[in-house]
Amino acid sequence: MDARVRGWIASALEGSGNTPEEIWQGVQTGIYHLFMHPEGCMVGEFIESPRHKVMHIFAAGGTLKAMSDLGPTIEAFGRLHNCDMACATGRKGWLRYARKHGYQPADPVIWKEI
Repeated sequence: MDARVRGWIASALEGSGNTPEEIWQGVQTGIYHLFMHPEGCMVGEFIESPRHKVMHIFAAGGTLKAMSDLGPTIEAFGRLHNCDMACATGRKGWLRYARKHGYQPADPVIWKEI
């Protein structure tokens, strides 16, 4: 992973407890999917439930232009892999951006270490 990508991923993971190296290992083993743009990147995974297969983006770093440009690619990738939904986890500041691109806010995510 080059320094630029590492920086984008590190900033996206800030406060999550995960490291860019852990994400890179997941990309290399096929657990995660890395979507690249000259000005940023996004990392996603598939989540499956009885009713849906979801393309879930959980890390995004770089410019808003990069995020906008990557959106259609990620959605097409999800459809190619039989996803019927896309979702993203991120900071509250992403809500305004997400709404502009057709995403709707869902219930808040809560978590704790066990």
